[in-house]
Amino acid sequence: MQVSEFEQRLAQQALIAEFGRFALKSHDLSTILAEAVRIAADGLGTCLAKVLQWLPDENAFLLREGIGWRPGVVGSARIGGDLASPAGYAFKTCMPVISNHLAEEQRFRTPELMAEHGVRRAVNVIIRGEGEAFGVLETDSRDPGMFSPHDVHFLEALANTLGVAIDKERTQAEREALLEQKDLLLREIDHRVKNSLALVAGLLGMQERSASSAEAKAVLAAASARLMSIARIHEQLYRSADIASVAFDDYLTGLCNDVIASLSQPEQVTFTLEADRVILPTDQAVRLGLIAVELLTNALKHACRPGQRTGIRLECRQEDSRLLLTITDNGPSLPEGFDAAKSRGLGLRLVCSLVHQLGGTLEADRLADGARFRVRVNGTGSA
Repeated sequence: MQVSEFEQRLAQQALIAEFGRFALKSHDLSTILAEAVRIAADGLGTCLAKVLQWLPDENAFLLREGIGWRPGVVGSARIGGDLASPAGYAFKTCMPVISNHLAEEQRFRTPELMAEHGVRRAVNVIIRGEGEAFGVLETDSRDPGMFSPHDVHFLEALANTLGVAIDKERTQAEREALLEQKDLLLREIDHRVKNSLALVAGLLGMQERSASSAEAKAVLAAASARLMSIARIHEQLYRSADIASVAFDDYLTGLCNDVIASLSQPEQVTFTLEADRVILPTDQAVRLGLIAVELLTNALKHACRPGQRTGIRLECRQEDSRLLLTITDNGPSLPEGFDAAKSRGLGLRLVCSLVHQLGGTLEADRLADGARFRVRVNGTGSA
């Protein structure tokens, strides 16, 4: 399996995590269904997806929600629910259906609606939570290509999460029971995403070790560090009682330990970390963690010199409503007139982008013996 495929599966799991959070916070079924079809299309790289709601009195499905269909279809179109229909077969047998060549399909007829829209292939999975099955989640494509069993697993995971969300909306009693399971569900999602990230990072590490050029090794090492910084946040969320926020000092310590431990000669680096106890929203912690990893990696890249001991100091301080992240090294001074915003290096470009997303500022200081970078962003207060 190629790295790109790992990344595709990782992206699909991240989309499921995103949908899980969205669905469990929302209390409007139509909004949840609309988000589900968007995620389904995005995850399988298509522009057509739909939720088919079962209508037992009609032995048919209502196209309840969809994306990519012509005006007037969503909310009114019906599709047959018998076993000769791909959706009907998936619903009545509880088995997923892949039809990669609808024009040549011998098992089922192609619904007229799909033929009108030029659909060549489709995947159907049942939408079911703990209660009665709601209907079918379907993703369609006009392109040739093939849907794979991995795509089915993604769509089933999404449909299962959607089924839970639908159950939540059906009765108040069920809603209360499902809310008790919310944290467990999200923790499980975060745990699975963390494992997938670690798998990809491990693969990148293997490729780094087998790479022949120093440049390729550096690129792969940096990519692995970025993935592991995100994986660590999911590990911390999985272990935490509060999935909405993170103890950033603990997270930062783990990240830095990972980076230092990955060095070929970590004993040649004197690393000091001082961090105030700060609780941050998860999204903010992930971005700040990536910033810290990039700045630390950048310092190690430029400050480490053969035969000399490298000293790096990282501080994270709470200043009223602001958070200050500072990294200082004893390597070569920055060039005269250095501007991080104009750097051509991927690491600093990523830092600038993340700082901008956080509404913060980045300062680079030339020291007599070394360099210092300071990042200021809005914080939430110490614990």
